[in-house]
Amino acid sequence: MAELLVGRQPIFNRTMEVYAYELLYRSGDGNRAVFNDADQATTQVILNALIEMGLDSIVGNAMAFINLTRNFLVGNFPILLPSNRIVIEILETVESDPQLIEAVTTLRNKGFTLALDDVITLDRISPFTGIASIIKLDLMQIDRVDLPDMIAGVKSNGFRVLAEKVETQADYNLCRRLGVDYYQGYFLCKPNIMRSQKMDSSRLVIMQSIAMLQNQKTNFTDLENIISRDVGLSYKLLRLSNSGYYSFTTEVKSLRQAISLIGLDTMRGWMSLILMSSLVDKPPELTNIALQRARMSESMAKIYGQPQPEIFFLVGLFSVLDALMDQPMAKIIPELNLSPTISSALMNHEGLPGFILKAIKAYEMGDWTTVKTLNIPDETLTNIYLDSIKWTDILSKELHSSTMAAD
Repeated sequence: MAELLVGRQPIFNRTMEVYAYELLYRSGDGNRAVFNDADQATTQVILNALIEMGLDSIVGNAMAFINLTRNFLVGNFPILLPSNRIVIEILETVESDPQLIEAVTTLRNKGFTLALDDVITLDRISPFTGIASIIKLDLMQIDRVDLPDMIAGVKSNGFRVLAEKVETQADYNLCRRLGVDYYQGYFLCKPNIMRSQKMDSSRLVIMQSIAMLQNQKTNFTDLENIISRDVGLSYKLLRLSNSGYYSFTTEVKSLRQAISLIGLDTMRGWMSLILMSSLVDKPPELTNIALQRARMSESMAKIYGQPQPEIFFLVGLFSVLDALMDQPMAKIIPELNLSPTISSALMNHEGLPGFILKAIKAYEMGDWTTVKTLNIPDETLTNIYLDSIKWTDILSKELHSSTMAAD
C-alpha cells in the first residue's frame, strides 16, 4: 500500500484553544489526491494514517475532522473510526438524497459528530437539521454583506458555525462579532497589518530582547548575564536543561553549565521561544507551530548534510513572528540582528533554509507538488512530521509546567 503524506490544520474555539485538527491526506503524486478510486483513497487514509500511525500521535486529545466518500457514509464500507474522536465531514459533492439522510442519521445515532463542508447557501443545510451539528461556511465564497444573515440562519436552525478559510484578522474579528463558534484558516500565520499603529510596549520589549539575543556580538558571558537578571527565565531554562528532552548524565545546576552543554546558538533559540510564548493574547498553538517548523527544518537540514542545522531551526522558529507580533515580516526583520541567511529565508524563502521553510508550509496546507521538490521519500517526510508533533507536545508541556512553577 502506498505511503501517504499527512498534514493537519488546527480548528480553534472562541477562546482560541484547539478544538480539532482537519486531517489533510493526499498521495505523494501531486498537489491533490490522485486516485482512480476515491473509496480506495479513503480506505488508505483510515488504515495508514489513523490506525498504523495512531490517532493520538497526530491530533493528541483533540478531535479529528475527516472527509468520507458517499460509499462510507451510506454503509457500503465500514468506518473504522472511534465515534467519540471523529467529526465526519460531508462534502458538497455528496448528493443529499433520502438514502444519504437515512445513513447519516444512523451515524449520528452511533455517536458520530457530523459537519457539512463548504456551505455557501442556507438551502443546503435544511435536509440535515437535527442530524449534523456543525456547518462549515466557506468565507472565500460568501460575500461579507451576506455573512450576518448566513450565520444567523445557520444558528437559528440549531447548528454550530465553523468559519473556514479565515485568511485575515479582519475576517476573524467579523466572525467573532457575529457569534461564530469555530475558526479555521491561515489568519493565525498572517499578521494583523496595523499601518497607523505602533507595536504595543510588551511586543516591543520582546522584539528588542530577541534582537539582542540574536546579535552575534552577544557572547557567552553576555548571554549568562542577560538570563541571570530574570529569575523566571533562569528557572525555565534550568528546568528545560534538566528535562527528559536533553537527558544529560549529570544535573545542570548553573546557567553557565546549561549554556555550555546546550550551546550558545541553541540557547538563544530557547530564550527567544520563551519570550515569544509569553504573549498572553496569542494561542499556544502558534508557538507549537513554530516548534514543529523548527524541528522539521532542523531534521531536513541533517538529511541534506548541512553543517549548521541550528540555522534551519531558527528559521522555523521565527517563521510565525509576524503573527505573534501583529506586524508584517518586512517590518520585523530589519529590527532584528538576524544573519542574512535567516533574514532572506524568512522574507523571501531564499537559500536552502528558505526552500525548506516553504516546503514545510506547503506540507501543512497539503500542497504536495511543492513538498515533492524536497526529493525526500514520503515515508521519511511522514516520520519527520510525526516526530515534530511528538517532540513539540513533550516540549510544550515542559515549558508550560515550568512557566506555572516559575509564576
